[in-house]
Formats: sequence, structure tokens, C-alpha cells
Amino acid sequence: MVKIISIQDDVYAELTKRKDKKSFSQVIRELISETKRETTVKDLNRYWALISSEEGKMLENNVIEGRMRAKSRKIKEM
Repeated sequence: MVKIISIQDDVYAELTKRKDKKSFSQVIRELISETKRETTVKDLNRYWALISSEEGKMLENNVIEGRMRAKSRKIKEM
């Protein structure tokens, strides 16, 4: 079933950039599925270049400390 929706020009431009040879429905479906899955440390790797190594180490330590405080998790070494 086809539905007609209205979107802002900036949203249309962003979808068009991501579209390549896909349909708009495929692009939107991918974006929705990305927001449903949990973010992993591996996903965050692409942002590590945006912070200094000291900030990265501090972030890593904070994650490990947070995991240690969470009683229901097993801790995995990074």
C-alpha cells in the first residue's frame, strides 16, 4: 500500500543524499532499524578520532566502571 507523506525540504535533501540507488522507503526503513538496535562500543569507534586519546581512555574507564556497578552483567575486557 502506498501512502503520501509530507516532509521538510532539509529532510528530503538528507534522504536524497543517503538514497543512492535505493528507494526512499528502503532508506527510511534502514534508519528506523538503526534506531531500534542497541549501540555497542564497536559502533562508537567511528567517533574516537573526534576526541583525544586521554578523553578516550577516560571514556573507556567510565564504561568499565559503569559495567562493574551493573550487577546483572558480566564484565568483558575491552
